[in-house]
Amino acid sequence: MKYYISIFLLVVYSFVLQAQDISQINPQLTNKTWVADETRNINGYEVTLLDGADYGNTRNASTGMITSVAYNEEKGGVLEFYITRYEQSLANLKWFMIIIRDEEDKEKIFEHKLDYQSSELPEGNFYWNYTTIDLPNNVHPPFYIYIRDRNMGMLYSTRFLIEKP
Repeated sequence: MKYYISIFLLVVYSFVLQAQDISQINPQLTNKTWVADETRNINGYEVTLLDGADYGNTRNASTGMITSVAYNEEKGGVLEFYITRYEQSLANLKWFMIIIRDEEDKEKIFEHKLDYQSSELPEGNFYWNYTTIDLPNNVHPPFYIYIRDRNMGMLYSTRFLIEKP
């Protein structure tokens, strides 16, 4: 009997260790939805939402449908990606693809389809997910980021520009 209890506790402990902590994510990524042409200074870079999905009544809200990115040079040149969705299945990272284009928005220099990663438990009224993506050495700001959400109709992209201030 002690063996089964030990196994059960080990499994529960491993799930606790795997869970992400939203408080350790940069609040600039998580604090509110973006508005078109809004620029935020995140990790020492200007991140501008050029265009993206309009989620209606959640615009400018402090909670709701957020799609957010940041470049983090201190972590070795990684892209930070954070989303919130009202449905658990829609916040799974398997639905997202990242495309990075050059500073003139003409040539694709990186593409990455995200792997399955189930969403985290709700914070308020939404499910959330966060990941970092290692970028190749040839990717340096300024660049454009397209985020394809395959749950949106007509293969819609959200587009950001990341550049030095």
